[in-house]
Order: sequence, then structure tokens, then C-alpha cells
Amino acid sequence: MSRRFITAAAGILVMAAAAGAAQAATFFPNDPVNSTPFTMTGTLTLHQLTTINCQVTLYGAVKPGGASAEISGGSFSAGDWQCGWLVSPTGFAWTVTPDSVLPAKITITNASAVTIAGFCSGVLPSVNWNNSIPTGVVFSSASLPGSPGACTITGTLNSAPYVYII
Repeated sequence: MSRRFITAAAGILVMAAAAGAAQAATFFPNDPVNSTPFTMTGTLTLHQLTTINCQVTLYGAVKPGGASAEISGGSFSAGDWQCGWLVSPTGFAWTVTPDSVLPAKITITNASAVTIAGFCSGVLPSVNWNNSIPTGVVFSSASLPGSPGACTITGTLNSAPYVYII
């Protein structure tokens, strides 16, 4: 093999690696034409002046191509008595965007909930995503702006079927 061929091949490999690294993270499975539905369930602890634990169910779909997902509805129930009555999710649709693969992170925009003391609404940036079974979102003292103060969210919501970030 000539030195020129080896140099050219090495250059092509470097460009291919750079192109792959620049590719955006996406959700999988995803259909190029139709949305792919999923349900997320689990227990979340919410703190805004007081702390409550709620069973959470969110309904969503990975948008065609996987660049984002949309949470179109959901509910808080069981757990503490305030859940579903005084505390509930609102303002659907929420947009979920995969930020990175390693570590798997997402951003949730337009998230909103009515709380015992008021409300919380806005963006949850850089939230952990569990890319192993069971897949889903892992809140570790995530802060959502609100009034009379921010809501702190801790807990895990598992996805069915499994949704990965690739």
C-alpha cells in the first residue's frame, strides 16, 4: 500500500468519526412517519414549601424521526392525599428533547403543575435518562421554577415500552 492511500484512508476515518460525533442524540424506537407512543409511570417526590409523594402517569409519543417526544397528558394519584386533588400536572403538551447519549440526558420544556402552594412551570434542563432496562427519566433534585418558589422533583418514571437515547 502506498503512503498516500494510507493517509487518505486515515483522513476519511477521522472525518467519518467527526460526522458521527456531531450527529444529534435521538429517541429510539422511532418511526420516520408516525409517532411512537409510550407511557411513563413511577413515584415522584415534589417539594415546594412542603413535601409530598405522588404516583405519576404520563402519556407521550416519540415524534417521527426521534428528535423529540411529546407528553400529551398525565395524572398524579395515590401516594399522599393531595395528589390528583390539590397537586396535578397541567399545561400539556410538554416537549422532551434528548440532549446527549453518554451520559443520557434530556430537557423537558413547558412542564407545569399545580401545587399546594401555587404552581411550577418552565424548563427542566439536563435531566438524567436511564438508558438501561427499565428505561426512563430519573429526577435527582431537579428544579422547576415556580411561585411561591421552585419545585424540587426527585424520583424515577419508567417507560413502557422501553425508549432509549441513541
